[in-house]
Amino acid sequence: MTFALSILTVFILNAEVPAKISYLTGTVTVQRGAVALNGALNTQLYVNDVITTANNSTCEIQFSNYSLIRLAANSSIRIERKEQTKKGVFHRIFASLGDIVTKVTKLNKNDQYEVRTDVAQAYIRGTTFKTSVAQDGSSQFAVLEGKLKIKSLLAGAKEFIADEKFKAVFGKGKKAPILSALSEIEMNGFNNELKEFLGRGKILDDLRSKAEKEINAEKEKLAEKAQQFKKSCIFW
Repeated sequence: MTFALSILTVFILNAEVPAKISYLTGTVTVQRGAVALNGALNTQLYVNDVITTANNSTCEIQFSNYSLIRLAANSSIRIERKEQTKKGVFHRIFASLGDIVTKVTKLNKNDQYEVRTDVAQAYIRGTTFKTSVAQDGSSQFAVLEGKLKIKSLLAGAKEFIADEKFKAVFGKGKKAPILSALSEIEMNGFNNELKEFLGRGKILDDLRSKAEKEINAEKEKLAEKAQQFKKSCIFW
């Protein structure tokens, strides 16, 4: 088993550690129950942890499926859910304030990844998008890559699709978002601001892809050995 394979296997199978801090600048606080911890590189993060950045600070969080989140200054999220069932793996992040960029790797068929705010929720499958939450809870989802399913949390709200290079704004008390195209200036701003972050995300994508190929190759070898053993038993 190669190094990449062993790392990926350990991280994915450890359901108790859904994420870790993979990059940070400035001051990051991890609130764990009544205890406030200073965030540091490779700090392990658990369900119900609240991660908050201070002025002039950023934080990147790598999840066990190799998805990546970036918190800008004065932003805060809570890891609400990480559950592994027979159907798949479920992640839910609550974004309470600030600007949060999410880069989700391609999920397995039944896996789910969700980002919620006070007013809306987004369902993701292999998407890069930015969530912006204002003080009053109003929320904007800007899709930089892929597509995003979005929905107000109000009863009876319908689901909408935000396409690549589009943004959706949910006002407080509104069932439907205001959808509009991202301007070229906005897209260029995102790409310039997030260049290094997206580069790190690409490295994780490549690592996951390579590791999955190695895992599948190992499974094939084990299946072949099992078949050979079965045949030898029948012959004997």
